[in-house]
Amino acid sequence: MSTFTETPAERIAGDLALAMHQQLIRPGERLPSQSKLMTSYGVAMGTASAALGKLAAAGLIRTVPGSGTFAVRPNPFEPNPVLDVMAAASLCRTLAAHSFGPGSAPVLEIGGGEDVDTSGDREGPLTRLVDVSALEGLDRHVLRWMSEALLSAARRLVASGPCEGDAHVIATARALLRDGGRRPEDQPAIAQHGGPAPADEHVVLRIWPERAAPADADPYGPPF
Repeated sequence: MSTFTETPAERIAGDLALAMHQQLIRPGERLPSQSKLMTSYGVAMGTASAALGKLAAAGLIRTVPGSGTFAVRPNPFEPNPVLDVMAAASLCRTLAAHSFGPGSAPVLEIGGGEDVDTSGDREGPLTRLVDVSALEGLDRHVLRWMSEALLSAARRLVASGPCEGDAHVIATARALLRDGGRRPEDQPAIAQHGGPAPADEHVVLRIWPERAAPADADPYGPPF
């Protein structure tokens, strides 16, 4: 369910985008016609046309004169804000349902899927592998929440287009697709509950650096 107020055109565009994400409308498959959308949603032709226009602006559909409008075949190597956020949502949801065997590398494949139409510039689906070692240890409920949050963001991107505030979620999605969320090499680790604290991490002193103990402090006294 969407968490923002949608116009009828935005609702239709969001529904169709979600259907494509869920493979209910597969890459290369023809979308419902404007007249079908008008009947199904009880809207005017202008509203149905506006919904398709939003999908086209998001790079999710292509129109073939005389044939109809078709879902695009996503290319995981070409940047597209909506498709990248949707792909990151799929990655999180797939990982939530996946179990890695002992000693196996935590790697998942993204992209691909069955193609209905292969008459485009590329033949067959494109796939790539993503190292998800940083995400593999997350709770499955957290991964599912991440997936739903990304899908909600993708739906909003289709409905209203990217805005300045969406830069963070797009960057986050692309980081997940690029390297599975691995932290940069120069970023210090943060201790996880129940695990050893990294040598370079002291949460309390990062919050209150002025509370560092003076050199002559009693080592057996209270911390503050």
